[in-house]
Amino acid sequence: MHTHVLPFALAFAVLHAAPARAETTRVWIEKGELQYAGYLDDGANAQLFALYDSLRPKPTVLAITSKGGDVVTGLALGQWIHAHRLDLKVMEYCLSSCANYVFTAGADKIVSNVAVIGFHGGISSPRFDLTGERKARYDAMSKAQQEAFWTGFRNDMRPLLEREAGFFRLIGVRQDITTYGQADRFKHTVADGWTFGADGFKQFGVDRIRVIDGPWRPTPPTAAWKIALLEVDALPATD
Repeated sequence: MHTHVLPFALAFAVLHAAPARAETTRVWIEKGELQYAGYLDDGANAQLFALYDSLRPKPTVLAITSKGGDVVTGLALGQWIHAHRLDLKVMEYCLSSCANYVFTAGADKIVSNVAVIGFHGGISSPRFDLTGERKARYDAMSKAQQEAFWTGFRNDMRPLLEREAGFFRLIGVRQDITTYGQADRFKHTVADGWTFGADGFKQFGVDRIRVIDGPWRPTPPTAAWKIALLEVDALPATD
């Protein structure tokens, strides 16, 4: 087994593979607000950017409903939102890469009183889950090969990790917002992911949140989603 080749192939698959999806991501304008519905998608991003460029006057709000998607696609959308100083509206949910890189990038964040902003890890996560064929290949390795895999994984992901760190510096948000719920003390609390209240978000640098008809009680649209609402302890200083 060529373990010097396998780490990059698996690492790329873990972080970049598009989730299984049936629906097509849609982008449109409605009542003066940009709308983005579906998984984060490069083609949808391009449609959004072109739509914005074509409009006069310029919209100031992007409303999004998304379960997330590719990390690089999410970073690109977040950087664009930040550059154009758009407000971000979530009426239902914004999960995974949408929470990490899109919600955090909004100027003002407008949420319904049940909206879920769900995190479950980022590029700086201490661990990643392998599934299906990838997990089978990993499980077939020796302990030494598994250690080599994770070493190679971290090395291969370093440029992307640096890009993520630069993104969070740009928008003034702590990078560990994407990994907070992965601490050992939450392993019996967090199932599919976690979220915060407005005060918790503020500790990570995510402020200017406005709740429509508050108070804000995040409620997943299906009981199958197990999203924990975490209290935020005093955070360590960052560099």
